[in-house]
Amino acid sequence: MLKKGLNFFVEPVAFAVLFFLTIKRIIWGGGWISIYESTTGNILPECLLWALVGGSFLWISKQKKNLSMVGMAWRRNWILVGFILFAMGSLFWSEYILVSFYRVFVLIACSVIAAYIGITTPSNILIRNLAWFFIIVAGLSYALALFLPGIGTFIGYPYFGTWRGLFISKNYMGSLMAFGSILFLFKTQAVEKSISHRLLSLFPYLLIAGLVFLSRSATAIILFVILNLGSLVVFSWARWKHRLQRGHYIALGFLFAGVLILTLTNLDPIFGLLNKNTTLTGRVPMWSYLIGNGLSKHALLGNGFGATWMSDQFRTATQAAIGWDLEALVSDNGWLDIFLHLGLVGVVLLTLTVLLCVYRTAKHALKERTIISFFPALVMLFFVTANISLSFILELESFAWFLMVFALFSTTPHPPGIQSMGGRENSYHEDQENNQPRKNI
Repeated sequence: MLKKGLNFFVEPVAFAVLFFLTIKRIIWGGGWISIYESTTGNILPECLLWALVGGSFLWISKQKKNLSMVGMAWRRNWILVGFILFAMGSLFWSEYILVSFYRVFVLIACSVIAAYIGITTPSNILIRNLAWFFIIVAGLSYALALFLPGIGTFIGYPYFGTWRGLFISKNYMGSLMAFGSILFLFKTQAVEKSISHRLLSLFPYLLIAGLVFLSRSATAIILFVILNLGSLVVFSWARWKHRLQRGHYIALGFLFAGVLILTLTNLDPIFGLLNKNTTLTGRVPMWSYLIGNGLSKHALLGNGFGATWMSDQFRTATQAAIGWDLEALVSDNGWLDIFLHLGLVGVVLLTLTVLLCVYRTAKHALKERTIISFFPALVMLFFVTANISLSFILELESFAWFLMVFALFSTTPHPPGIQSMGGRENSYHEDQENNQPRKNI
């Protein structure tokens, strides 16, 4: 009876609130936290919700008696622990200690919850939960754009009619919807067991893909193409892997290298198709200024976690230096924002964490050799690609960070005799393909 209550009420509510918290600050009503304007009023309710969600998952873990696996997994991911501890240490030199405290609190809460979910929740279950979340967010985005265009679209300078839906920016909506699209591809290929359910998953896929292109965000469209092509490669490989030999892989490697070289040497016409240029809408000059500013002032340790863009003076100086009509609120590059906040030390720790996660997810996928086992690898493809031209590392949201930590812990190896719930992720289709009985989750 208790288990049914967990499955049908407590866990879904906890997941729903968690997903909302990860995007709260990039949707309408989320609010830009200002050190001068009711900071406590903005962050206190959010911190209480994070604590409530964390307490809910702690209670769930005690009921399911799977808390013992968490400690072992954290010890195997000590690089991530190092990054978190360094972010905590930045409180001692932060220019805005209250903001840094809030950002550290979110970092810890999101990391702990994502780690627990990665250990205990199979990828196919997370995909189902995320799919429902994206259906709701996409539905609200369509409703706002169609019925309240003054909120859901840009009706004036500088974007003129582009869609942003529920979000404060078209780039955030488009990029998140690009990730959402592959959730429904995985549902059709590795999660749903009936043909009718698989076909039904195509409808929200088309709606979400529509939002990507209605955003007219070059970043989102490029991300959509990369993630969808990556997913199709995985599905194709899973279907024909038994026919592929060494020569095929060598030929495919040369083909991929050729396409990559051709793309990199023709960036101007490619960006021209999207009405953009290789400055990435002025991002490159801004990055050059920010790197120089960071190196000259706080190169090693940064300004404190989350503190840099809280300064009105810094934002005004940046706007004047790069000549933008609008004030910049983030650097639109995840690693660069971490450099500004935590310096070169923070960037090194973050890079090592990401490299570990890429290694783990790739190793897991090649070992399991199933479609669903590639989902954490696609998560990392999203995380790395999105952060090239967006700030998706705990700057205005924590959704991408949640996904990365989930991917890391869901692929963390466990000692012999201990099997994480997250590792039990074979889908119905793959079990049938291998003539194995389906595992009960």
